[in-house]
Amino acid sequence: MSWSLGEIEGLAKKATRGAGYSWGLAEEAGRATRWLCAMGLDGAAALAQVLAACDRAEPSMIRPARLAAPWTAPGGRLCPISAGATLCDLAETLAAGEVITLEDVIEPLLLYPFVAAAAEMTGTGLRLSYEGVTITRFERCSYLSAADPRRPLAALAEVGRADSAPRGLPVRRAWRGHIEPGDAARLGAMAHRTYAPDTEASRLAGAGAGLTDND
Repeated sequence: MSWSLGEIEGLAKKATRGAGYSWGLAEEAGRATRWLCAMGLDGAAALAQVLAACDRAEPSMIRPARLAAPWTAPGGRLCPISAGATLCDLAETLAAGEVITLEDVIEPLLLYPFVAAAAEMTGTGLRLSYEGVTITRFERCSYLSAADPRRPLAALAEVGRADSAPRGLPVRRAWRGHIEPGDAARLGAMAHRTYAPDTEASRLAGAGAGLTDND
């Protein structure tokens, strides 16, 4: 099903919040999902998998325990949203040439929008590599080395500078995104958790005349 990028971002943000993330990280997830969909990639499916794996997890268990290499999560698997936000905070470190490695990352494709944002912030080419895939942000363009860059889990992911011509083909921007019905349903169910439950007053207000007799 075709969705506008704004609709995708809104659904992703609410679903992430419904899965127990802070509003700040939920906004990051919304933007990251939108970015991937604008690349013609299935960002919504990747996010649905991440939220299913990290649903209502204690935040400290799915984010990097420490910033010494390699990054690991106390709970065993790193959330790419939490790890990605931390990567952005270290944009200058990456631009200076430090390579950051991450272990056991769920849906590592979701790291890429954060890597790309760090590249834009610093004006430096950066690359993300994992499980035979390399995605590069170089001179404001994205390059993919694999037709299908999604992987359910990366035992090892690496982020570093891209100083030479990137491998792969340039990505053409898309103006709408596709979400499979099953993924839309899963994200929608999590988004529904953010809605306030009905009260007696709200039910009456939405039920036509309610107790008011205008005849």
